[in-house]
Amino acid sequence: MNYPDIFTFADGRRMTGPAEWDERAAELRGQYEDCMYGKWRSGETVSYAISDEGAQMISFFGIIPAEGAKNLTVTVSVNGRSGSWSMPVFLPDASVEKPDGGYPVIISMHGLPSMEAALKRGYAVIPNNSTLVASDDIKHNGAFYDCYPYHEEAPETQTGVLMAWAWGASKILDALLAGAGEALGINPEFSIVTGVSRWGKATAVCGAFDPRFRLVAPACSGAGGLALYRYTSEGRTYDLSGVGASDAYTYGTNEPLSCLQSDSERGWFNEAFRAYASPEDIPVEQYELAALAAGADRCYFLIAACTGEDWVNAPSMWECYREADRLYSFLGLGDRFVCHFHKEGHAVLEEDFELMLPYFDLVIRGLPVSVDLAALKTSVYKGQEQ
Repeated sequence: MNYPDIFTFADGRRMTGPAEWDERAAELRGQYEDCMYGKWRSGETVSYAISDEGAQMISFFGIIPAEGAKNLTVTVSVNGRSGSWSMPVFLPDASVEKPDGGYPVIISMHGLPSMEAALKRGYAVIPNNSTLVASDDIKHNGAFYDCYPYHEEAPETQTGVLMAWAWGASKILDALLAGAGEALGINPEFSIVTGVSRWGKATAVCGAFDPRFRLVAPACSGAGGLALYRYTSEGRTYDLSGVGASDAYTYGTNEPLSCLQSDSERGWFNEAFRAYASPEDIPVEQYELAALAAGADRCYFLIAACTGEDWVNAPSMWECYREADRLYSFLGLGDRFVCHFHKEGHAVLEEDFELMLPYFDLVIRGLPVSVDLAALKTSVYKGQEQ
């Protein structure tokens, strides 16, 4: 498959060693800002408030009380404008010993059904109410757009919803580092960002633009996330017996570029993205987005589901993994990029946490845990690339 070459600068120069990656990465971030997600914002004034009451989560089922959670309100001010929103903070119960410096933290783009598995392992969980940061539509409402009004910006400086959601997670981390972490008993130096589906896309964007997140875990992110635009599995048959599924699973329709550009989804991106007539016209490919999180003090955990996810295109995300892993290996960071393809489930499952958190404990926290890294660098698709 002919993909854009991550090792070649826009002027035709080839990277000859890891020392050139920072320059190349900056170039790629600029391309993603210009052609797909819009402008990344930072440097605002961030304040916070914590209370013991009133925590709520926004879900597909409406607004629900977050029982047992603290309520964290983040306020962002910039250029005479401000925006604020609230989210719950869940802490492990008293039976879980708190490490010196506080609990490591998972900032999720939304509520996590498998959250209890993380809490039992000693991780705090902050499920962001992302739609309060940016509305999931083309209206461009929410705290981000209170600060950066979309319709007052020139097209070249507008920011799409996926980038705005990524910014929201980043501002939560700002608040934790500014004192909320200490007040809550959380150590923001050990932070994970995750999300599923459209929020998996936002997670991948966040990992590419905020290097402070120590682990990036996009799940089932699909097109516009970590599914390659140029790689389709539609109509192809794979042996998925290795995950307990069919030995002849034929994939149905993958999400096309035209759907991302439709009125229901184009708000996720900037205006320039609507101009691309085919995947081949896009100047970047999504393995480069995963590569932008590469760093000696960071790691990546790509999650996808093998069945029931034809639209999301898991084989393409395996192709993304293979291509991005070349860059991680080039940088000497091969153990910092891993994956897990579970059988089914459009979610971060408990089985994902049972692999992800020990991995994080080992490579980031330096704890003496047993992790089979080889098992996290392969999938049922290995050897079936087409």
